[in-house]
Amino acid sequence: MQIPKSEFDTPWKKIFDVYFKDFIIFCWPEVYSEIDWSKGYKMLDKELGELIKNAPVGNKVVDKLVEVYLKTGKKGYVLIHLEIQAQISSEFAERMFIYRCQLRNLYPNSIASIAVLIDSDPKWRPNFYREELWGSSIEVYFPIIKLIDFKDKIRELENSNNPFADVILVQLAALEQQKPEARLMSKISLIRRLYSRGRQKDDIINLLVFIDWVISLPSCLDHQCWETIQIVEEELHADYVTSFQRIGRQEGESTMLLSQLEHKFRSIPEDYRQQVQKASADELLKWGMRVLDCRNIEEVFKD
Repeated sequence: MQIPKSEFDTPWKKIFDVYFKDFIIFCWPEVYSEIDWSKGYKMLDKELGELIKNAPVGNKVVDKLVEVYLKTGKKGYVLIHLEIQAQISSEFAERMFIYRCQLRNLYPNSIASIAVLIDSDPKWRPNFYREELWGSSIEVYFPIIKLIDFKDKIRELENSNNPFADVILVQLAALEQQKPEARLMSKISLIRRLYSRGRQKDDIINLLVFIDWVISLPSCLDHQCWETIQIVEEELHADYVTSFQRIGRQEGESTMLLSQLEHKFRSIPEDYRQQVQKASADELLKWGMRVLDCRNIEEVFKD
Protein backbone atom coordinates (compact mmCIF):
# COMPACT_ATOMS: atom_id res chain seq x y z
CA MET A 1 0.00 0.00 0.00
CA GLN A 2 1.66 3.20 -1.20
CA ILE A 3 1.61 6.37 0.90
CA PRO A 4 0.87 9.51 -1.16
CA LYS A 5 3.50 12.23 -1.04
CA SER A 6 2.93 14.70 1.78
CA GLU A 7 2.61 18.42 1.06
CA PHE A 8 4.65 20.90 3.11
CA ASP A 9 4.68 24.25 1.28
CA THR A 10 1.03 25.20 1.71
CA PRO A 11 0.55 24.13 5.35
CA TRP A 12 3.78 25.73 6.53
CA LYS A 13 2.92 29.03 4.86
CA LYS A 14 -0.38 29.04 6.71
CA ILE A 15 1.24 28.02 10.00
CA PHE A 16 3.59 31.01 9.95
CA ASP A 17 0.70 33.31 9.03
CA VAL A 18 -1.36 32.11 11.98
CA TYR A 19 1.30 31.27 14.57
CA PHE A 20 4.20 33.66 13.90
CA LYS A 21 4.10 35.07 17.43
CA ASP A 22 3.81 31.59 18.93
CA PHE A 23 6.79 30.48 16.83
CA ILE A 24 8.90 33.35 18.18
CA ILE A 25 7.88 32.61 21.78
CA PHE A 26 8.66 28.91 21.51
CA CYS A 27 11.67 28.79 19.19
CA TRP A 28 13.31 32.21 19.55
CA PRO A 29 12.39 33.41 23.07
CA GLU A 30 15.35 35.78 23.41
CA VAL A 31 13.93 37.82 20.52
CA TYR A 32 10.34 37.81 21.76
CA SER A 33 11.02 40.31 24.57
CA GLU A 34 12.60 42.82 22.14
CA ILE A 35 9.53 43.10 19.88
CA ASP A 36 6.71 45.53 20.65
CA TRP A 37 3.79 43.18 20.09
CA SER A 38 1.25 45.87 20.98
CA LYS A 39 1.89 47.38 17.53
CA GLY A 40 1.20 44.10 15.78
CA TYR A 41 3.16 42.75 12.83
CA LYS A 42 2.74 42.58 9.07
CA MET A 43 3.39 39.74 6.62
CA LEU A 44 5.19 41.08 3.53
CA ASP A 45 4.58 38.11 1.24
CA LYS A 46 3.99 40.21 -1.86
CA GLU A 47 7.20 42.18 -1.39
CA LEU A 48 9.24 39.05 -0.72
CA GLY A 49 7.60 37.29 -3.67
CA GLU A 50 8.85 39.96 -6.05
CA LEU A 51 12.34 39.66 -4.63
CA ILE A 52 12.44 35.85 -4.80
CA LYS A 53 11.07 35.82 -8.35
CA ASN A 54 14.20 37.61 -9.57
CA ALA A 55 16.68 35.82 -7.31
CA PRO A 56 19.41 33.84 -9.14
CA VAL A 57 19.22 30.95 -6.65
CA GLY A 58 16.03 28.95 -6.32
CA ASN A 59 14.90 25.88 -4.44
CA LYS A 60 11.92 24.19 -2.85
CA VAL A 61 11.53 26.40 0.17
CA VAL A 62 9.03 28.47 2.10
CA ASP A 63 10.12 32.02 2.88
CA LYS A 64 8.35 34.61 5.01
CA LEU A 65 9.20 38.25 5.57
CA VAL A 66 7.59 39.85 8.61
CA GLU A 67 7.61 43.51 9.56
CA VAL A 68 7.74 44.10 13.32
CA TYR A 69 8.31 47.03 15.67
CA LEU A 70 11.10 46.96 18.20
CA LYS A 71 10.67 48.28 21.73
CA THR A 72 13.22 50.94 20.78
CA GLY A 73 10.54 52.37 18.48
CA LYS A 74 12.30 51.37 15.27
CA LYS A 75 10.99 49.03 12.58
CA GLY A 76 12.62 45.67 12.12
CA TYR A 77 12.21 42.76 9.73
CA VAL A 78 12.28 39.03 10.39
CA LEU A 79 13.24 36.92 7.38
CA ILE A 80 12.25 33.28 7.93
CA HIS A 81 13.59 30.60 5.63
CA LEU A 82 12.00 27.17 5.94
CA GLU A 83 14.01 24.41 4.28
CA ILE A 84 11.65 21.56 3.45
CA GLN A 85 13.84 19.27 1.38
CA ALA A 86 14.63 15.76 2.52
CA GLN A 87 18.16 16.02 1.17
CA ILE A 88 20.94 18.49 1.86
CA SER A 89 20.90 21.66 -0.23
CA SER A 90 24.33 23.06 -1.05
CA GLU A 91 22.73 26.35 -2.16
CA PHE A 92 20.76 27.04 1.01
CA ALA A 93 23.28 29.24 2.86
CA GLU A 94 24.00 31.16 -0.34
CA ARG A 95 20.28 31.80 -0.77
CA MET A 96 20.11 33.17 2.77
CA PHE A 97 22.96 35.54 1.88
CA ILE A 98 21.43 36.66 -1.44
CA TYR A 99 17.99 37.37 0.01
CA ARG A 100 19.52 39.24 2.93
CA CYS A 101 21.53 41.48 0.60
CA GLN A 102 18.57 42.14 -1.70
CA LEU A 103 16.32 42.97 1.24
CA ARG A 104 18.89 45.42 2.58
CA ASN A 105 18.59 47.32 -0.69
CA LEU A 106 14.83 47.60 -0.21
CA TYR A 107 14.63 48.26 3.52
CA PRO A 108 17.01 50.50 5.49
CA ASN A 109 15.94 48.98 8.81
CA SER A 110 17.52 46.10 10.69
CA ILE A 111 16.91 42.59 9.35
CA ALA A 112 17.15 39.34 11.29
CA SER A 113 17.39 36.08 9.34
CA ILE A 114 16.53 32.69 10.81
CA ALA A 115 16.43 29.26 9.19
CA VAL A 116 13.94 26.56 10.18
CA LEU A 117 15.14 23.14 9.01
CA ILE A 118 12.64 20.27 8.89
CA ASP A 119 14.87 17.74 7.15
CA SER A 120 15.91 14.48 8.81
CA ASP A 121 19.72 14.83 8.63
CA PRO A 122 21.10 15.70 12.10
CA LYS A 123 24.50 16.66 10.68
CA TRP A 124 23.31 19.29 8.21
CA ARG A 125 23.38 22.65 10.01
CA PRO A 126 24.12 25.53 7.62
CA ASN A 127 24.38 28.73 9.66
CA PHE A 128 26.72 31.02 7.70
CA TYR A 129 27.86 32.00 4.23
CA ARG A 130 31.16 33.63 3.30
CA GLU A 131 32.75 34.94 0.13
CA GLU A 132 36.41 35.97 0.02
CA LEU A 133 38.86 37.15 -2.61
CA TRP A 134 42.30 38.75 -2.21
CA GLY A 135 41.84 39.80 1.37
CA SER A 136 38.31 41.14 0.83
CA SER A 137 35.42 39.20 2.33
CA ILE A 138 31.72 39.37 3.15
CA GLU A 139 29.74 36.96 5.27
CA VAL A 140 26.42 36.40 6.99
CA TYR A 141 25.60 34.31 10.06
CA PHE A 142 22.10 33.25 11.03
CA PRO A 143 20.53 31.11 13.79
CA ILE A 144 18.88 27.83 12.84
CA ILE A 145 15.98 25.93 14.35
CA LYS A 146 16.44 22.22 13.64
CA LEU A 147 13.15 20.47 14.34
CA ILE A 148 14.63 17.01 14.79
CA ASP A 149 16.51 18.39 17.82
CA PHE A 150 13.12 18.33 19.55
CA LYS A 151 13.05 14.53 19.39
CA ASP A 152 14.73 14.57 22.80
CA LYS A 153 12.14 17.03 24.13
CA ILE A 154 8.89 15.21 23.34
CA ARG A 155 7.62 15.54 26.90
CA GLU A 156 8.24 19.30 26.82
CA LEU A 157 6.33 19.55 23.53
CA GLU A 158 3.43 17.50 24.86
CA ASN A 159 3.15 19.61 28.02
CA SER A 160 3.39 22.98 26.28
CA ASN A 161 0.37 25.28 25.92
CA ASN A 162 1.92 26.85 22.83
CA PRO A 163 0.22 25.60 19.63
CA PHE A 164 3.56 25.72 17.81
CA ALA A 165 4.65 22.83 20.01
CA ASP A 166 1.87 20.79 18.39
CA VAL A 167 3.14 21.86 14.98
CA ILE A 168 6.59 20.47 15.82
CA LEU A 169 5.10 17.21 17.12
CA VAL A 170 3.20 16.76 13.88
CA GLN A 171 6.24 17.48 11.71
CA LEU A 172 8.37 15.02 13.70
CA ALA A 173 5.71 12.35 13.16
CA ALA A 174 5.65 13.16 9.43
CA LEU A 175 9.41 12.57 9.19
CA GLU A 176 9.15 9.04 10.57
CA GLN A 177 9.45 6.28 7.97
CA GLN A 178 6.38 4.32 9.01
CA LYS A 179 4.28 1.71 7.28
CA PRO A 180 0.81 2.98 6.28
CA GLU A 181 -1.00 1.31 9.20
CA ALA A 182 1.47 2.73 11.75
CA ARG A 183 1.16 6.15 10.10
CA LEU A 184 -2.62 5.91 10.49
CA MET A 185 -2.31 5.23 14.22
CA SER A 186 0.15 8.11 14.58
CA LYS A 187 -2.26 10.50 12.84
CA ILE A 188 -5.21 9.39 14.98
CA SER A 189 -3.11 9.72 18.13
CA LEU A 190 -2.07 13.28 17.27
CA ILE A 191 -5.67 14.30 16.60
CA ARG A 192 -6.93 12.68 19.80
CA ARG A 193 -4.26 14.59 21.68
CA LEU A 194 -5.51 17.88 20.20
CA TYR A 195 -8.93 17.27 21.71
CA SER A 196 -7.53 16.34 25.11
CA ARG A 197 -5.35 19.48 25.32
CA GLY A 198 -8.29 21.86 25.56
CA ARG A 199 -7.21 24.00 22.63
CA GLN A 200 -9.47 26.71 21.25
CA LYS A 201 -11.68 25.62 18.36
CA ASP A 202 -9.79 27.75 15.82
CA ASP A 203 -6.50 26.23 16.94
CA ILE A 204 -7.88 22.71 16.66
CA ILE A 205 -9.17 23.33 13.14
CA ASN A 206 -5.89 24.99 12.05
CA LEU A 207 -3.90 22.07 13.42
CA LEU A 208 -6.26 19.52 11.91
CA VAL A 209 -5.65 21.08 8.49
CA PHE A 210 -1.88 20.98 9.13
CA ILE A 211 -1.95 17.33 10.24
CA ASP A 212 -3.97 16.32 7.21
CA TRP A 213 -1.56 18.03 4.80
CA VAL A 214 1.73 16.72 6.21
CA ILE A 215 0.70 13.22 7.34
CA SER A 216 -0.77 11.79 4.17
CA LEU A 217 -2.45 8.38 4.01
CA PRO A 218 -3.74 6.09 1.28
CA SER A 219 -7.40 6.93 0.60
CA CYS A 220 -8.80 3.83 2.32
CA LEU A 221 -6.85 4.52 5.52
CA ASP A 222 -7.63 8.21 5.37
CA HIS A 223 -11.35 7.38 5.36
CA GLN A 224 -10.80 5.06 8.32
CA CYS A 225 -8.95 7.82 10.17
CA TRP A 226 -11.81 10.33 9.95
CA GLU A 227 -14.42 7.70 10.78
CA THR A 228 -12.50 6.98 13.98
CA ILE A 229 -12.19 10.66 14.85
CA GLN A 230 -15.89 11.26 14.26
CA ILE A 231 -16.67 8.55 16.81
CA VAL A 232 -14.41 10.35 19.29
CA GLU A 233 -16.17 13.63 18.54
CA GLU A 234 -19.57 12.10 19.21
CA GLU A 235 -18.33 11.08 22.64
CA LEU A 236 -17.04 14.62 23.27
CA HIS A 237 -20.06 16.39 21.69
CA ALA A 238 -17.68 18.30 19.38
CA ASP A 239 -17.93 19.23 15.70
CA TYR A 240 -14.35 20.02 14.73
CA VAL A 241 -14.15 17.44 11.94
CA THR A 242 -17.20 18.86 10.18
CA SER A 243 -15.70 22.35 10.30
CA PHE A 244 -12.29 21.05 9.27
CA GLN A 245 -13.62 19.13 6.28
CA ARG A 246 -15.51 22.20 5.07
CA ILE A 247 -12.56 24.57 5.54
CA GLY A 248 -9.95 22.08 4.33
CA ARG A 249 -11.84 21.26 1.16
CA GLN A 250 -12.29 24.93 0.32
CA GLU A 251 -8.62 25.66 0.95
CA GLY A 252 -7.70 22.80 -1.34
CA GLU A 253 -9.91 24.18 -4.11
CA SER A 254 -8.45 27.68 -3.76
CA THR A 255 -4.88 26.31 -3.82
CA MET A 256 -5.63 24.35 -6.98
CA LEU A 257 -7.18 27.39 -8.70
CA LEU A 258 -4.14 29.53 -7.84
CA SER A 259 -1.89 26.84 -9.32
CA GLN A 260 -3.98 26.81 -12.52
CA LEU A 261 -3.81 30.60 -12.81
CA GLU A 262 -0.05 30.69 -12.24
CA HIS A 263 0.50 27.96 -14.81
CA LYS A 264 -1.56 29.70 -17.49
CA PHE A 265 -0.92 33.39 -16.80
CA ARG A 266 2.50 33.18 -15.07
CA SER A 267 1.65 35.77 -12.41
CA ILE A 268 -1.43 36.66 -10.36
CA PRO A 269 -2.19 40.26 -9.32
CA GLU A 270 -2.58 40.53 -5.55
CA ASP A 271 -6.24 41.64 -5.71
CA TYR A 272 -7.17 38.51 -7.66
CA ARG A 273 -5.18 36.34 -5.27
CA GLN A 274 -7.13 37.77 -2.34
CA GLN A 275 -10.41 37.19 -4.16
CA VAL A 276 -9.53 33.52 -4.55
CA GLN A 277 -8.57 33.14 -0.90
CA LYS A 278 -11.86 34.69 0.26
CA ALA A 279 -14.12 33.02 -2.32
CA SER A 280 -16.93 30.55 -1.70
CA ALA A 281 -16.82 27.00 -3.05
CA ASP A 282 -19.28 27.94 -5.84
CA GLU A 283 -17.14 30.88 -6.95
CA LEU A 284 -14.01 28.75 -6.99
CA LEU A 285 -15.75 26.17 -9.16
CA LYS A 286 -17.01 28.85 -11.58
CA TRP A 287 -13.59 30.48 -11.95
CA GLY A 288 -11.88 27.10 -12.30
CA MET A 289 -14.08 26.29 -15.30
CA ARG A 290 -13.33 29.68 -16.90
CA VAL A 291 -9.56 29.21 -16.68
CA LEU A 292 -9.76 26.58 -19.41
CA ASP A 293 -11.05 28.99 -22.08
CA CYS A 294 -10.16 32.54 -20.98
CA ARG A 295 -7.48 34.43 -22.89
CA ASN A 296 -6.49 36.66 -19.96
CA ILE A 297 -6.90 36.63 -16.22
CA GLU A 298 -9.40 39.50 -16.22
CA GLU A 299 -11.91 37.30 -18.07
CA VAL A 300 -11.73 34.68 -15.32
CA PHE A 301 -13.00 37.08 -12.67
CA LYS A 302 -15.46 39.19 -14.67
CA ASP A 303 -19.00 39.48 -13.25
